[in-house]
Amino acid sequence: MRGETLIQQTDSTVYVDHTILLVLSRPVPPADPDFESWRATNQLWKQFRGEKVKLVTSGKETETDIILWLNKQGCCITDTLRAMEAIREFETWGREERDRIQQYKQVLIHYEELELLPFSETGSKENAENKEIARLLNPVPDKPEVDQATSADVALLRQCLADLGSWYTETRWRDLKRTEYEVNWEILESVLRKQDLEPISTGSAGERNRRLFGLLNRAIGLSKKSCGVLPMPDSHIDFVIHTVVEKYGHTQRDRGIHHVLHCVRHGINLFSTTNRLLIDDFSRYKPLLEKHLSLSHLDLELVNPLALVQRLLTGIRPASGQIIV
Repeated sequence: MRGETLIQQTDSTVYVDHTILLVLSRPVPPADPDFESWRATNQLWKQFRGEKVKLVTSGKETETDIILWLNKQGCCITDTLRAMEAIREFETWGREERDRIQQYKQVLIHYEELELLPFSETGSKENAENKEIARLLNPVPDKPEVDQATSADVALLRQCLADLGSWYTETRWRDLKRTEYEVNWEILESVLRKQDLEPISTGSAGERNRRLFGLLNRAIGLSKKSCGVLPMPDSHIDFVIHTVVEKYGHTQRDRGIHHVLHCVRHGINLFSTTNRLLIDDFSRYKPLLEKHLSLSHLDLELVNPLALVQRLLTGIRPASGQIIV
């Protein structure tokens, strides 16, 4: 058996997003399409722990991405200071697979290992600029993306919220801190069955339902805080759904540009992600970004974990403008 090859460079700084943590934190069998990425990410992490490479991220952006991703799994994090406790509460629901719960916990643990970029005092201004640039570079797609809430999703959520009085007692409704996973799932399950949809919550087949469950948990949480008495008026239901989808319905494509801009602002020239859409998009909008930021040349490469490890091992830099995928 071959021994582990060491990454020789000691002064390399690489920006990573939450997708690296997701691959790193789950068991990946050899037959899985993500196996090579998982193996490369594990090798990278070992070298990071051995101080052979420096891994950094934006605390605010990556923390937000983790919360949004967990929400798509149905797990509701309302306080980032007690995120691990919230995952344990979700675990007590008893319907989530053990391996997935372990992944959620490991994501938080690995996130804590990363070096966070300095917090900017002009954060709110930068966030507004990020949104402006994101709109410029990412026009509305021709069709909804796979992780984007659809009109059918909204219709299902509306049905769930319309009949909350049949499920929630007055005491439960006044409990603003607790997420009632069991009750909320029963509500969603009932609505799905009425639409002849299978209420699966596990595996790839349950992906949409987990995402709906996460949105429903948020919608009920907001409803508790904003409407003291059930049933809610239709106008308030619409308000709640719009607010929740607007906040928690971001796609990976929406979020990716924020990380790119952090790399630009901090002079980082390597960004590793498994978000293939982001890597592909970057080759398209890089000239637009250079023009918008008045840069003659943007020295930034987006790479997947496998390409990153190969790059660090060989020290070979691609030709100008080449995107490593």
